[in-house]
Amino acid sequence: MNDKIVMPGEQLSTSEELLPGEGTFEEDGIIRAARVGKYVVNEKYRRAEVKPVTSTPVIIKIGDIVIARVESVRSSMIIANVIHVAGKNRSISGDTNATLRVSEIARGYVKDPSTEFGVGDFIRAKVTQVKPSLQLTTKDSEFGAIKSLCSKCRNPLVKKGDILECENCGNKQKRRITMDYGKLDLNRL
Repeated sequence: MNDKIVMPGEQLSTSEELLPGEGTFEEDGIIRAARVGKYVVNEKYRRAEVKPVTSTPVIIKIGDIVIARVESVRSSMIIANVIHVAGKNRSISGDTNATLRVSEIARGYVKDPSTEFGVGDFIRAKVTQVKPSLQLTTKDSEFGAIKSLCSKCRNPLVKKGDILECENCGNKQKRRITMDYGKLDLNRL
């Protein structure tokens, strides 16, 4: 019976033999499948488990590396919408509205968040809190803007040394950027 595809409600074992694990539930001493999947026995913990055969929606967790789009820049925070979780290829389940407090932007002092990020920027950040609200940080060097738009004409900014420049209107702007700024293909997320 190990490694076979099971349907929801199907009997897998008894509670005397195994404990109910991920993808299962116990009902009157019988362990049953809670989803369609592959039935496996976790020998280490003596648990019946049903591994999904289809991918499940992504639930954001603390420590996840995410890509977010800056929606609003305020005096003490940035509001962003998480659009992708690194290493996951499914849509995100649950709240994707996140806050990046000014104290979480950089290791040093940041007086004004608008000197670091702009509306429309795509940023790579780390999740520091999920409940009651989604909180992000960009303090480490691998985090920051990965793509930015010109504040005047909304065309992409190109990295030229330590500054970002709009090739359309010539506007120059400063942002907190990653080492791989401009190299990530956002269409492949």
